[in-house]
Amino acid sequence: MKVRQLLLWTAACCLLVLPLCVGGKRVVVIPMPYTSHTNYQMNVARALARQGHEVWLTMPDYIVNRRVLDTTNFTVIEYQTMTHFEERLMAAFRDNYFKGLPDDWSVLPSLSLQFCDDLLTNVTFFNEIRNLRPDFFVLDNLPTMRMMTIIPYRLGVPFAFLGTAYDPNYQRIPLQPCNTPVAIFSYNHHMSFFQRVQTTLIHILSAVSDGCTLKDAVSRYAPEMPFVPIDMLVARAEIWLVELDHILDYPRPSMPNVKLIGGTATGPGKPLPPQFQSFMDDAAEGVVIVSFGSYVLSPPESIVDKILSALQDLPFKSVFRSNVSSPYAKKILTSSWIPQNDLLAHPNTRVFVSHCGKNGQYEALFHAVPVVATPIFADQSYNAERMRVKGFAETVDLNTVSADELYTTIVQVATNKSYKQAITKASELFKIEFGVPMEKAAFWLDHVMKYGGDHLRSSGHEVPFSQFACWDVYGFLLACVLLTLLIAVFVVYVVCYCLRSRLKAKKD
Repeated sequence: MKVRQLLLWTAACCLLVLPLCVGGKRVVVIPMPYTSHTNYQMNVARALARQGHEVWLTMPDYIVNRRVLDTTNFTVIEYQTMTHFEERLMAAFRDNYFKGLPDDWSVLPSLSLQFCDDLLTNVTFFNEIRNLRPDFFVLDNLPTMRMMTIIPYRLGVPFAFLGTAYDPNYQRIPLQPCNTPVAIFSYNHHMSFFQRVQTTLIHILSAVSDGCTLKDAVSRYAPEMPFVPIDMLVARAEIWLVELDHILDYPRPSMPNVKLIGGTATGPGKPLPPQFQSFMDDAAEGVVIVSFGSYVLSPPESIVDKILSALQDLPFKSVFRSNVSSPYAKKILTSSWIPQNDLLAHPNTRVFVSHCGKNGQYEALFHAVPVVATPIFADQSYNAERMRVKGFAETVDLNTVSADELYTTIVQVATNKSYKQAITKASELFKIEFGVPMEKAAFWLDHVMKYGGDHLRSSGHEVPFSQFACWDVYGFLLACVLLTLLIAVFVVYVVCYCLRSRLKAKKD
């Protein structure tokens, strides 16, 4: 009797749990092999796990070994690479900045092709994913990761994109280069004529040339599959989740299957670790948070000296993320890791001195903390400019700013109420429209896993970009105009020839 009751109870529990198991999907998230990108994609992975999905996230060994990311609620698929891509890219950008050299963008295509080749030829990695029998993939949407679509293609599994790239070409968005700046320039949405010319040329160049993907990628890495051009394979994405918005960034056109959900790195603050909590709580005068991201923990000594000099003179306490030991521990707390989002959420935080990485910017916006922007490389100058234009920040150059100028700028942003008022209003608007972005991203991914993305996708994704952009139509119209002009010139020539012949005949 007891056995029968036990069997009946077990069966009842299975019936109750079954709907939850059926509803959940097995999801693999593949971010760029960089800490900042992995960080915000982990937030979305956790949000998906809270919705009942089983989630795996891929991560290179050098990020796993640093042990600075919270990997609760999902499983890490660790892979090994021949190259430390993160450090190599920083050598071309971060190190160049401190040497007074421009960003070396040429290294990005070569690194991305090498990374994709490493991963797409990694049989162990592919077999580990295949053995999971995933139902869905979430891929980083940067150009450097487009060839990763080959993995879900080989497995016959749908996929979506999540990342920072707003790419009208691949996302099939009608283009407006007149007021849609590209992130490699520090332009805002009010561009001069020559800035618009430059921006338009960049958009055209990116449409006809893609240095981050191989045209024969499918035949090279999936020879057993029917050949598909890589741009048409990318176009099969169920949805694009783009880390942008119109509050921090600028209004720009979109499509139903392109959702702007900027800020997945941020959310409500959590309790601080004890050493940070006591430091922040005891700072009634306010705290300045200083961080240049996980890639700039050891700035040149000359820059560290002027930062510490400025922070020492401030009427506020400071938290400085760096590998430097604090000479004024009661006033300046230094650490190689900080709970940045939670520190910015603390009511005593007054100013954020930041390199303007995307994650940190959205954290400052979410918690309404004005910024002193210190852009260093890549899209950070663009990010700093959009905050300055909107009244959230002032910008300085770490290489050239003096300690006194840095001090004055921090005090100005901390005490002039206009900065706080502007970013507080923006923060309220952002929360009204986007809520907690990681949850919104998880909602849309869950949506397309349940219903697919066909109802969101336009017919533009079914044709090559040249046809979507009407280049064939414009070419035909141009040919018609040229043919008409040619016929007109020919007619004029014939008429002139005939008139000249008659005049010559009369003279003779």
